[in-house]
Amino acid sequence: MKTLYKMSPLIYGAFGSLGLLCYVKVFCMLDYRPSEHPYAHPFCLIAGIISLIICVVVFWLDIAKFIDEERKLRRLLITASITVISFIVFIFIWSWMWEAASKFIKYMKW
Repeated sequence: MKTLYKMSPLIYGAFGSLGLLCYVKVFCMLDYRPSEHPYAHPFCLIAGIISLIICVVVFWLDIAKFIDEERKLRRLLITASITVISFIVFIFIWSWMWEAASKFIKYMKW
């Protein structure tokens, strides 16, 4: 449980950014048609739902640990800052991976 406490900001950043990226790719693109993206659409739906579930479960476990914490403000500030930084970093990582996978799929003509 102590490891989860230290890893939770990174988990929030990684899976929160993946969920946001999947949401934007599927639901916010104006010219998006699921039939034109046979791999991206199901991946984004599944990955987005799994990311949301992971974030909610980790948040629930983190709140249970947070209640017993003595230095709540310090932990809250550290967690928030690490979460924001990791969120921004992982947005770029997921976008790069998305582009690499997209180019690979086009290259293989799948």
